[in-house]
Amino acid sequence: MKTWTVLPFMLATLSTPLLAAEQAATTDGSAGGEPPPVMLQDCSLITDGVSRLACYDTYFPPQQAQQSASAAKKAEVQKAVSSETDGTDNESLLDNYMKKEKALFSYSGSFLPYRPMYVLPFSYVSNPNQAPFSPQYGSSPYGSELDKQEVKFQISFRMPLLTGYFNDRTTLWLAYTQRSFWQAYNHNYSSPFRETNYEPEFFVRYATNYHIGPGSLDAVTLGIDHQSNGRSDPFSRSWNRITASAAYSTSRWFFAIRPWYRIPENPSNDDNPDIQDYLGYADYIAEWKMRGNQRLSIELHNNLKRENNLTSFELGYSYPLSDSFRVFVQYVNAYGESLIDYNHRIHRFGIGFMLNDWI
Repeated sequence: MKTWTVLPFMLATLSTPLLAAEQAATTDGSAGGEPPPVMLQDCSLITDGVSRLACYDTYFPPQQAQQSASAAKKAEVQKAVSSETDGTDNESLLDNYMKKEKALFSYSGSFLPYRPMYVLPFSYVSNPNQAPFSPQYGSSPYGSELDKQEVKFQISFRMPLLTGYFNDRTTLWLAYTQRSFWQAYNHNYSSPFRETNYEPEFFVRYATNYHIGPGSLDAVTLGIDHQSNGRSDPFSRSWNRITASAAYSTSRWFFAIRPWYRIPENPSNDDNPDIQDYLGYADYIAEWKMRGNQRLSIELHNNLKRENNLTSFELGYSYPLSDSFRVFVQYVNAYGESLIDYNHRIHRFGIGFMLNDWI
């Protein structure tokens, strides 16, 4: 067959699926209509790459595909968030939380909440620590008398590291928590930030999913933690710890224990050598999910001593106003609410708003 005879035949063969696709799209009123399967299959027969892509784009417009993928991700996140029901199912709270965590990260690809984040615009302390004490420097009074009313807030977030390098159960995390105490109503003292504690952490978490009784041991962690108030002597306070944790939950209850080992420091530079006499060797956390997604939580520690036994705790109650905004009430009776007060018992009552709870 001569060249001038073959060329029209080839052009007709290549253009037939495209013309048919265009005709089908015109008939349906949009390119997103349901095309005949045989016509879609014809796209794969086109040898020219540009023409083949144009054929497929007729059936699956790129913008429409992107919108569908985005909608699918949003639906996945919404499904995870809406799964926080009244606890009528048997799924543990922490397992549900980790599924939501995975969905949120796959959608946002950035920071995730860690510990509770809240702001208490009003909090009242019955016995503010007017002269913080350190075994290294003794008592160090502030330049002015502290108000009993102040603003307290906490921010806390984390992000996974080296994603894709481990199995689905193992995750490396970098976390940061900041707790601040602001003498906002103390105008005679220029409304300073009385104390801010900075706490970066690095830890690895393994999802155990080990069912025990009515719930499951969902996760264990191992990491390193630094906490300091970033101040100069005589108000400087800091320590470094190796931490671990284990978390157990049911459909309504969440329990966690976080023991630690303090990394020794040079005694001549240690501003708080006796901190474990007050804060002990572990945190203990429990949260109860009540009807209507209300939350009641307690965080406590004990120095585990027979003589001069000291127990501290924080009670929290939150009521949801929306999926991500809650009314929050807190009562504190504790040593170590802040590092500057690690050896001073604080009694605080506060009310404000919370962005996220423990789980």
